[in-house]
Amino acid sequence: MMESLNRQNHPRPQRPVRILQFGEGNFLRAFVDDFISQLNEKTDFNGSVCVVQPRPHGRVKSLMEQDGLYTLLLEGKKEGRATREMRIIDVIEQGIDPYTDYPALLQRAADPQCRVIISNTTEAGITYTDELVTLDVCPQSFPGKVLAVLKHRFQTFNGTLESGMDLVCCELIERNGDTLKEIVCRKAREQGEPQAFLDWIENANRFYNTLVDRIVPGYPKAQAAALEDQLGYHDAYLVKGEIYHSWVIQGDPVLHSVLPLDQLNQNIIFTDDLAPYRDRKVAILNGAHTAMVPLGLLGGLETVKETVEDPQIRRFLEAFLKEEVWPSLNFSESELVAFTHDVFERFENPDIRHELMSISLNSIAKFNTRDLPAMRHYYDTHKALAPHACFSLAALIVLLGQRKSDGTPLISESPEVLACWQDWDENQPQATVDALIQLPLWEGQLASMDNIAERLVQIIHSIATLGLRDALKKEENA
Repeated sequence: MMESLNRQNHPRPQRPVRILQFGEGNFLRAFVDDFISQLNEKTDFNGSVCVVQPRPHGRVKSLMEQDGLYTLLLEGKKEGRATREMRIIDVIEQGIDPYTDYPALLQRAADPQCRVIISNTTEAGITYTDELVTLDVCPQSFPGKVLAVLKHRFQTFNGTLESGMDLVCCELIERNGDTLKEIVCRKAREQGEPQAFLDWIENANRFYNTLVDRIVPGYPKAQAAALEDQLGYHDAYLVKGEIYHSWVIQGDPVLHSVLPLDQLNQNIIFTDDLAPYRDRKVAILNGAHTAMVPLGLLGGLETVKETVEDPQIRRFLEAFLKEEVWPSLNFSESELVAFTHDVFERFENPDIRHELMSISLNSIAKFNTRDLPAMRHYYDTHKALAPHACFSLAALIVLLGQRKSDGTPLISESPEVLACWQDWDENQPQATVDALIQLPLWEGQLASMDNIAERLVQIIHSIATLGLRDALKKEENA
């Protein structure tokens, strides 16, 4: 039987724990911990991570059976070439299940060298829970655990400013750091914590908003046996991610002094305003996803890779981004060219099969947040309808009218949206179009565009009579 990865077959230096990490899942191990490993290799950081299990049923115990070691596999396209990187990540020094060993968490909170908290507790993690936070029983919620850590640290170091912590949230919600801070402070106030402690949370601790981006499929089950034969050991925590990464961090530059990510030659950006970077990702990466779904599926394709490698749809997407999306974003053309190039390389990744059907869920709501802002910007600027956004929306209307063999909708949507297709007829789509553009989620932004209904009906008729391919060709030649 193959030996498991551990410290005996992979010795590592012992380093002081500088980071308290809430979350032992695939993303943090394939993203944050990769950068911590690089800090140890390339700078004088010399630090390790204590992983805290954020939920009662986690994997910290089994991870530590491998001494916190695991192999990271990164695959994708880099500068146009297929690339693979594989390395052992050895930064996890300690694992704590606070539900069975709460004192261990508090003991780590009292460590003067442990000054950073990093978290990814999912979107559901940073939420308010009505619970009393004490130092006797482990809180159930993530904000409750943070409050307990800060309270114990405040008491241990007598509330000195120097004992504050830097909290870097990686959850995929807007204002993740600000939201965590608001909940922690609210809980502290509600349970009557002393004003000196409230002031210390506010003045000595820094909460950072971040935007993280790396696709992490997780454990590569289909490849695992071959990879372990190549590696020469068994690794139950082998994790696969894409080569591409982006980490945008908003907050006090003092973070550099305790977590010098700025010293890595990586796509890690420090800024005082995260919003433009979020807008760029949502508009270009997510917006292109939503725009391509109806074109690809109606065009007989199944995956993102197939769709962007289809010459006709590729031309459409590139024109859509360059002519309608880029002008709505506050970045230089060179920055937008580079970002879009990276996005298409990610779409073309042969190692990740991204099904169009899997990203078709709730496409109308996605169009509203991802594509409508650029569509509206084009209309306000040119006093005309954005041709590519209109075509994509019309194709989406056709797609949402399709049914499975049992009569149920092909694409999953909310009942409120699907009600617009109650009397769907692709040859007479006016009623559906009129109902759709009046949906409350648009907040009037769609209906207020002159001739929008007429234009959508025209394109739907073209798709119904000519098919997606010839209708698209007709638009290209218009």
